[in-house]
Amino acid sequence: MMGKPLLDRRQPWSLRTLLLFGAFAFVTVPNTVQAHLVTSGVGPFFDGLAHFFLTLDDLLVVVALSLFSGLLGKSSARHCVLLLPLGWLVGMPLGLWLGGRLDGSAWATAITLLLGGLLLGISPKIPSWGIAALACMIGLVHGSWNGAEMSATETSAIASLGIVTATGFVTLVLSATAVSAPAAWQKIAFRVLGSWVAAFGLIALAWHFRPNT
Repeated sequence: MMGKPLLDRRQPWSLRTLLLFGAFAFVTVPNTVQAHLVTSGVGPFFDGLAHFFLTLDDLLVVVALSLFSGLLGKSSARHCVLLLPLGWLVGMPLGLWLGGRLDGSAWATAITLLLGGLLLGISPKIPSWGIAALACMIGLVHGSWNGAEMSATETSAIASLGIVTATGFVTLVLSATAVSAPAAWQKIAFRVLGSWVAAFGLIALAWHFRPNT
């Protein structure tokens, strides 16, 4: 009589699946990290798209705020979808103008990341105007930081359109997903994700204020 196989193909999270995910993660981890706008090789617009999806402090705060606004209902989600990309768009020319004078934006974006994660994790009931104010503030902060990066690297202003497009797309998709997520386990999953985002923001903030030795 044959024994039970080591890898059961009927189990979706078998050892084989975990090994495949581990191998994929290993081969896709970059060897170097760029602290400025990336170059996709297909033009400045796609440079902006790539930058957004490869910059965790930008991507995660949009994910957290979008899901949080969606959990609050359609009205809050609409405010976020409209005002977060708009704030980003207004902030980037501001960052381009100020340039190197935005040295404090590194810790400011860490604070917004921590704030977005805490809001999603706790999911307090706040009015739509509160979401509107948050979306404008976070968009301005992160947009101005992106603009300062573009100024430092002399990147084409067209890249800003790519960043705003990516921001608007992610905000629209995730806020709509949260609005149409009636199951309790889905809302719990979103809150767990919020706690992870908050932890990432806390680590980024602690790293920024670490003592120089």
